[in-house]
Amino acid sequence: MREKGEQRTKAIILAAGRSTRLRPLTEEVPKCLLYLSDETILDYQMRRLAKLEIECVLIVAGYKRGLIQKHVEKSDYDLPVTIVDNKLFYETDNAYSLSLALEHVDPAVDAVLVLDGDILFEFELLRRLVQSPHDNACIVEEGEKIQPEDCKIVVKNGSAASIGKSVPGNAVYTSMIKMSNELLTEFKQALKEPRSRREWYSEPLNKLLLKFPSAMHVLYTNGMLRCEIDTYDDLIQARAVRQRIAQLEHRNA
Repeated sequence: MREKGEQRTKAIILAAGRSTRLRPLTEEVPKCLLYLSDETILDYQMRRLAKLEIECVLIVAGYKRGLIQKHVEKSDYDLPVTIVDNKLFYETDNAYSLSLALEHVDPAVDAVLVLDGDILFEFELLRRLVQSPHDNACIVEEGEKIQPEDCKIVVKNGSAASIGKSVPGNAVYTSMIKMSNELLTEFKQALKEPRSRREWYSEPLNKLLLKFPSAMHVLYTNGMLRCEIDTYDDLIQARAVRQRIAQLEHRNA
């Protein structure tokens, strides 16, 4: 039970996009409802979130929103779920989606855990992030094979100094982040500002990291399994990773 004055954690899953690189698979269903094995990507994420002290989950949906709503309604996730509707998903990116979700968040009492709706990860990574003693933390992967399209992080003295696709980062951001208190308050306000173009949330976050250079603690994957699903080849890889995670879970049970 949460103690008086203790922050509650709300999880946000960003799943509004059209995922055109996965067509024709995503012509009928949104990416988060693609199957890994006997469960969808969304099922996998939700069941791991349910193992932790999460107050509720906010799923930002847009493309094929009704299918996500129906899937959630028939699933037993053991967590309260709110579907946040991004009606402008055709013309916006995840900065706008996240701004909509943060309307349901009060930084005075809430911390947030933000996940992209297309990532697969070992549960231990999620647990370490949620239970980290740091107010703000993100998970990164060692940058041995950084690609130009990767969202990168410049790590200095254990903190994220900057983030973005164009920064000369030495680690890859895994789309798993926890925020609270002053940084979350300022981030929520920054996302409300008018935008003249499509924008990823890493862009306003980068400006805040420059303002608060030691605010965001970095946690490394340290070889633990994770992947992002953007293409058909990624999906095939994710299904193989899911099997490896299942083997590890069985071995450690």
